[in-house]
Amino acid sequence: MSFNILSLDGGGIRGIVAAKMLSIIEKQIDKPLNEYFQLITGTSTGSILAAAIASGRSSQEIVDLYKQQSSIIFPYRKRFSFRRLPLLFKHGISAPKYSEKGLIQVLQGVFGSTTLFDIASPLLLVISFDTIERSPIFFKSWRQDKGYGNVPLWEVCVCSASAPTYFPAHKLNRRIGGTAQDGYSDAIILDDGAASVDNIYNNMQISIIDGTGISQTRTIKKYIGLTRTCTIYPAWEKVPDKTSIYSIKSQYSAIDGGVAANNPSSCAVAEALRLGYSIQDIRVLSIGTGERTRIIPFEQAQHWGLIQWAQPLIGILFDGSSEIYEYITKQIAHQRILRLQFKLDRELTGKRLSDDIDDVSPENISNLLEAAQVYMQQPNIQTSLHKFLSN
Repeated sequence: MSFNILSLDGGGIRGIVAAKMLSIIEKQIDKPLNEYFQLITGTSTGSILAAAIASGRSSQEIVDLYKQQSSIIFPYRKRFSFRRLPLLFKHGISAPKYSEKGLIQVLQGVFGSTTLFDIASPLLLVISFDTIERSPIFFKSWRQDKGYGNVPLWEVCVCSASAPTYFPAHKLNRRIGGTAQDGYSDAIILDDGAASVDNIYNNMQISIIDGTGISQTRTIKKYIGLTRTCTIYPAWEKVPDKTSIYSIKSQYSAIDGGVAANNPSSCAVAEALRLGYSIQDIRVLSIGTGERTRIIPFEQAQHWGLIQWAQPLIGILFDGSSEIYEYITKQIAHQRILRLQFKLDRELTGKRLSDDIDDVSPENISNLLEAAQVYMQQPNIQTSLHKFLSN
C-alpha cells in the first residue's frame, strides 16, 4: 500500500501558488487532500498550507485566505514606512521589517484552539530552527521529540514562518527532561540528551520530578556542555543520583525553517522510513512556490559586503536548501517523486511575477494565480500528475 507524502516549500505570499496547484489537484482526486496523503510536511508558508490541509481546510479556502488576509501579515512594502516606527523604537535600526502581530492574528483566526497533537490523521511535520541550540526543530503531530509539548497549531506555524529580517524570532517555552547521571551537593550531571553548548541553561530552573531528591527546584548558575554538568544554587537538600528524573524549563528561539530545509521533502521521507514504511511504498508530491530568476552578476557580487548581502542572502539560502533537499529526495525516492515548480518569469503568461515574499499587491497575487493555473494546464504536467495520482 502506498504511503503518500505531500511536501510544501516556503516562500511567503508565493504560497498562494502552491495553494492554487493543490486546488486543481483536489478536484482531480475528488476527495479532501487530508484523506489522500498520509503525511503532510511544510516549511514557512508551507507550514501554514500543511497545517490547514491537515486540519481539514480545502485548498480553495487556503487560496481565499492568502487573497483576503495577506495584507494583515505584510501591511506595507517599504522598510521606511511610518507604520514601522514602533519596531524601530523597540529594536533599533536593525529591526525586522514586520511585527509578528499580524501573522499571529491571522493564524489564530485560522486555527483557533487546535493544537499540534489534535491532528491525528494525516501525520503533520513542520520544520523550524532554534537559534539557541542552532539546530532544527521538527514539530511532529504523532510524537514529541524535543520537549515542545502540545503547542497550539498557530504557534507551530509562527515558529516555522518567522523569516529572518522580515519577522522577529519567536519565543517558545519548552521542557527538557532526562535521567541524572550523577549528583553532588551543588551540581547535577545531565544525560546525553542535554545540550553540548556551554552556559545554554544558565539561570534556568531545574526540578527533580522523580527518584532521589524529588520535589526540589534549583537555579542553574553555570553549565558545562562537554561534561553536561549543571552547577546549581542553592545546594541540594538531598543530592540527586542515577535514579533522579529531572526537568528543565527552557525555551526555543524559533526562526523560519527555511534556513534549514525550505523544501522539507527529504525530512518527510526520513520520517516515513523511521516509521517503518518501505522506500518502495513511499511516494512524494513536492510543490514549490516559484523559482527565483533574479541574478546577482559577478560584477556586483565581488564588491558586496554585509549591507548589500543582508536581504538577498535570505533568498539565496532558502533557494539553495530547496535544491539540495530536492536532490536528496530524488536520489532516495527515484521515480516515486513528482516536483511541481515553475520559474518566476514571463514565460507562462507574459506577466511579471514578483519573487518577493511580501509583494501582496492585488496585481501580483492575480498574476501568481494565473501562472499557477497555466502551469498546471500544460500537457506534460497533466501527464506527469495523472501518472503520479494513478499509481
